[in-house]
Amino acid sequence: MPGFMAQSNDEMRNRIDRIEAAIVHMTDVLVLQSERMDFGFQSFRDETRAMRETLTDRLDRLIAIATKERTVSIERLASIEARLSQLEGRLGL
Repeated sequence: MPGFMAQSNDEMRNRIDRIEAAIVHMTDVLVLQSERMDFGFQSFRDETRAMRETLTDRLDRLIAIATKERTVSIERLASIEARLSQLEGRLGL
């Protein structure tokens, strides 16, 4: 029986060695995947930040244009009302 036990111990050691190697390999794969995910998330954050900045700039320009146009329209309307009041004053209305 001693030969059987020695063989059994050798087989068990071989199995344990293979299991340890598999665990090391899985750990390496998980670390690699984690690094890839970190890079992917960072890239996504950078793209999102750039898109947010672009949208903010465009919205700021749109707001500025809309505000300017509204101011010009109000000034034009005020000018028309002033001229109309002058005309009414001349006509005695």
